[in-house]
Amino acid sequence: MRTHLPKYELDKDGAFVIHDYNLNRPWASFFPGIAGLWGIPLWAFIVNRGQCIASAGIRSKDEAILEFLPANKAYQFTPTQGFRTFIKIKNKKRNIFYEPFGAIRAIPDKKIHNQLIVRPFDLKIVETNETLGLKTQVTYFSVPGEPFAALARTLVIENIAKKDLEIEFLDGASVVVPYGVNNFFLKEMGRTIEAWM
Repeated sequence: MRTHLPKYELDKDGAFVIHDYNLNRPWASFFPGIAGLWGIPLWAFIVNRGQCIASAGIRSKDEAILEFLPANKAYQFTPTQGFRTFIKIKNKKRNIFYEPFGAIRAIPDKKIHNQLIVRPFDLKIVETNETLGLKTQVTYFSVPGEPFAALARTLVIENIAKKDLEIEFLDGASVVVPYGVNNFFLKEMGRTIEAWM
């Protein structure tokens, strides 16, 4: 029996907002490759799991920056092989380790809320953890007006607690495909190409 009903809305600025997206039924789409009048667009495949970017690249899946995965595999692998953020909150008693946007949480938690916000020019995910006093925000957007295609990503970690917090964090993509490795090599000669990488 489903215990959590999805909540969708259009905000006053026209952005499409999905609340607690990690707990909703899986869906996939492509991020708009808008790069301005003179920019070079890229493609990015998104899912509502983990930090959303399942794969990305230029022109075709033979020029992937993050390996192209079909939707069924993207739902499974994006939380572990996509972008990830690890936070350590330093404490006198014990350190606390936390991964925002993790798909491990299978049931709703009243103290943790996340949102997926889609606009024509960017994608933003926000997670608020009231127990730890942290708000984490990731924004993806393409880079306009440059002679190359790029997916930019910003991370903001905000202390919403009523006390000072000392944190350390590690953030980034788990796996990046080197230039020149095409989809055939990734799918048919995976172990060999990993060794070459």
